[in-house]
Amino acid sequence: MRWTALLALTFWPLVAPLAQAGAWLREDGAAMLAFSQEIAGSGANYSSVYAEYGLNARMTLGLDTGKGEAAEDWKAVVFLRMGRDFDWLPGRVAAELGLGAAGAAEGGAEGVLQSGLSWGNSFQTGLGWAWVNLDAKGIFHLAAASETAPPSVAGLPVTLTGGYKLDLTLGLNLSERMQVSLEMRFEDPAEGADSLRLVPAIARRVGRRGWISLGAVVGLDGTSASGLVLGSRVEF
Repeated sequence: MRWTALLALTFWPLVAPLAQAGAWLREDGAAMLAFSQEIAGSGANYSSVYAEYGLNARMTLGLDTGKGEAAEDWKAVVFLRMGRDFDWLPGRVAAELGLGAAGAAEGGAEGVLQSGLSWGNSFQTGLGWAWVNLDAKGIFHLAAASETAPPSVAGLPVTLTGGYKLDLTLGLNLSERMQVSLEMRFEDPAEGADSLRLVPAIARRVGRRGWISLGAVVGLDGTSASGLVLGSRVEF
């Protein structure tokens, strides 16, 4: 890993779990545990727990969980992220594959297959170290076939519905203890309407291993609810 990427990893921002799942990996044996609470103006709150552990220099194991207000609005995904540098491309690239479960609309649970591709780069500015990260993620739900949802996977008795997310994040490390970021989130879920949101945030280091953050969620499409995001993170 390049020394610029190592510096960016040291100051990696805390906004929400999809922001943390970027192109930078955890160092071998290093771990991180993060919590966040999104408080929406419409009352549609969302809580999440996110964790990463560095298996080695090129592989990170992670857990991405979340729970909304509705009983069926939950997910739990275990993923593996692999990354590397390319001589012809600035920054670094990471690929991710995850398996888990999520709540089904009719109750119960259904399988989830999650794949992602990320690119990130860090650079020096007159105000401090800055970074940019682009995440593209596909989320596919597997459920048992029924009369209203016929088989759709190679004749097997399951249905497959998919959605995707695209996140662009810009960040600036004002000091070793303070950082600001601006994230653009677009989501086209398997069910429901598209959303486009802007998330500015500020994070501050607490002690040697902890961070706390405060962010705003601003809906840009006229339908997405606005609100606040509160977060905390500890590194091991």
